[in-house]
Amino acid sequence: MTSAASPRGLCFDYGKTLVQFARPENAIAAAGTRLADELSLDPSRWSGTAAEFALSLDHLLEELIGSGQKADPWREVDFRAIHRQALCQLQGSWPSFETSDRVAAAIQRAWVEGVEVVPEARLSLIAARAMGLRTGLCSNAPFPPDLMYEQLERLDLRQYFDAVLFSSEIGWRKPDPRIFAELLTRLGLPATSVWFVGDEWEADIEGSRSAGMRAILAPAAAVPPGEVEQLSRWADLPSLLEQAAIS
Repeated sequence: MTSAASPRGLCFDYGKTLVQFARPENAIAAAGTRLADELSLDPSRWSGTAAEFALSLDHLLEELIGSGQKADPWREVDFRAIHRQALCQLQGSWPSFETSDRVAAAIQRAWVEGVEVVPEARLSLIAARAMGLRTGLCSNAPFPPDLMYEQLERLDLRQYFDAVLFSSEIGWRKPDPRIFAELLTRLGLPATSVWFVGDEWEADIEGSRSAGMRAILAPAAAVPPGEVEQLSRWADLPSLLEQAAIS
């Protein structure tokens, strides 16, 4: 790994770095059942159960978000509009924004059942805090920021960060330089004193490097051709930070 000045800040990507995701179908289905009265499903348009509707909605939403991000990779999609579109596509009529928002919140809250914090990553984060580093989280997430912050609280992660930034807050996705500039502003540190750990080459590594940070690929992330700085295991990160502090 390359040498660098002693860091004052350490930032992380979220999905596939600090946490792993698996679709929690039972939890989403249960949310659909609770939403049955709210959805008022028209049997001429939907012949299944409310639980099946919630699962179909979640899959369709994922497709629509993916299409929007593919069309404009750096600009974050309008989640609220896309969610309302998905409901209309399945129901055949436009729901009110209030109904769409309540349904979206219920399903997104169900998703916490499918999020697992990587234990070794949590330990590295705790170690960085113990060293006195300012810590940050920066994630490409189109979902409403309040629900993402709520998810961090439920996973007992929010307490470890001095700064948190989701792309839905600013409207730009990594590797756009504007999201990294905002992250550094929230941290209150210059880019040259901050390290960034993530799993995606373009979004996390090239993006943070372009912003002037030291970029490190998370363990088990796919490595593109050429030289790249990567942790072989999470336990190496604290020692790497300690070495930089005394060099």
